[in-house]
Amino acid sequence: MLPESGLETVQTELKRLQDENRRLRESASFRLGHLLVSAAQSPRRMLSLPVDLVRLVAELRRGKAFSEWVPRQCAMVREQWHSLACDLRLRNDGAFVFLFSGTTFIQGTRGNRPIRQAQALLGRKVPVLFSYHRSRPLDDLPVSANPSLIQSPVDVTMQLMEEFATEDLGALRKLFIVSYPYPGIERYIALFRSNGWKIIYDCRDDWEEFAKVGMARWFDAEVESRLVAQVDRTYCVSTPLVAKMQRLAPGSQVALMPNAVETDFLPPDYRHEPQSSPPIVGYFGHLSSAWFNWDAFEEIARRLPQYRFEIIGHSAPEDRNLPPNVELLGPKPWQELHRYARRWSAAIIPFRIGALSDGVDPIKIYEYLSFGLPVVSFRMPQIRNYPYTVTVETVDAFCNALERACGTVVERGVIDAFLARNTWEVRAEELLQILDDKMGR
Repeated sequence: MLPESGLETVQTELKRLQDENRRLRESASFRLGHLLVSAAQSPRRMLSLPVDLVRLVAELRRGKAFSEWVPRQCAMVREQWHSLACDLRLRNDGAFVFLFSGTTFIQGTRGNRPIRQAQALLGRKVPVLFSYHRSRPLDDLPVSANPSLIQSPVDVTMQLMEEFATEDLGALRKLFIVSYPYPGIERYIALFRSNGWKIIYDCRDDWEEFAKVGMARWFDAEVESRLVAQVDRTYCVSTPLVAKMQRLAPGSQVALMPNAVETDFLPPDYRHEPQSSPPIVGYFGHLSSAWFNWDAFEEIARRLPQYRFEIIGHSAPEDRNLPPNVELLGPKPWQELHRYARRWSAAIIPFRIGALSDGVDPIKIYEYLSFGLPVVSFRMPQIRNYPYTVTVETVDAFCNALERACGTVVERGVIDAFLARNTWEVRAEELLQILDDKMGR
C-alpha cells in the first residue's frame, strides 16, 4: 500500500498525463491525422473527407479568433467598469446593482424579468452592471446610450468577477442579484459579501423542470441549493417556487416577488373595443410545445367554432392540423400588440399542466389585464386569484370558462388597482429595500 505522500504523487502525475492527453487530442495535428487515418480505413469516410477538412479548418480558425477576441473584450469591459467606478466613487450616496441575468442583452424596453428589472432600476437613476448570455462568442459587445449601464457577456463576466466584487465604489450601497443558478457563480458569494455587497437570488423559473424538457441543460441542483443557502434573500415569482426554495435551504430568507408590467405599457390612446362578429380570443408569447399545449388548444378551438383564435408568437410547430378558426400571425413587435388585443374579447394561456407551469408567473397575464382582457388559463397556482382570471384543469372547463370570459364586462378600476401594486417600478423599489434591511446574514 502506498504511503499518503506517494499516493498524492501518483494522483498528480495521473492528472498531468490526463491533461496532456486532452491537449494532444484537441490539437490540430492530432485531429487532422485522425481524419486522414479514418478516411484511409473507410471508403465512406474518404468520400466525406473534403467536407470534413473544410469544417476542421473553420473550427480551428474560430478557436483562434475566440482565444484572441475574449481577452480583448475583457479589456473593453474592464475599462468601462473602472471608468464607471471612478464616477461612482464621487457620489455621496445611492445604490449600485450588478444583475447576473442569464438572458439576452438589453435592447429597447422589452424583454423578460431581468431586463425589465434593469430598465426600472436605470429609470430610478441606479447604475447597473448587466451580465447577459450570448450564443455566439464572437459577437460584438452591445453599445449602450446610457452611461450608467455596462453590459458584459457571461464568458467575460466570469473572468472579471473578482474585480467586480472588490472594486471600491465609495459610499454606494451595493446589490448583487443572481437571476439564474449558473454553475460557478456560487463560488463568488462569499467574496461579494466580504466586500460589502447584499446578495439576492431571484428565482424566476423552476430551472429543474426546464432542464427536464431540455431548456436549461446547464442546470445543477446542487448549485441552486448552495445559492439559496448562502444569499441574503431569495425572491421567487410564485408561491410554489417559494415552497420549493424553502425546502432546499430550511431557515433561509425566501419571499414572494411576482412579475409585473411597465407603468407606461399602454399607448395613451388605447381603447378596448372587442370585435363581435365573430368574437376573437387571443394569445401572445412563445409557442414551444415544451409548455404550450397544442393538443388541448386545438380541441378547444374545434369545440368553439363560433370564436376566432389569433395566436401571436414564434416557434409554432409546423406539423399541426389547425382548425379553420385558428390564425397563426407569427411574431409581432411588442409596440403592435395593442392593435390586436384591442379587438379581443378574452386572452388565453393554454400551457401544459405540470411542475414547470406550476412555478411560473407569466408576464403576459399582466399585459393581458392591462389591455382589459379577461384571462382563461390551465392550472397555474400563482395567478388563480388575479382579477378577471380563471384557471382550470380540463378542456371542458376551459371551454366553459372561455365562453363566460368572452361575455364578461371588465371594471377598469379593479384592474388598475391590481396593476398599480404590480409595476416594474414597484419591483425595483422592493429590490432596493434589502439595502436598508438590517436583517440578512
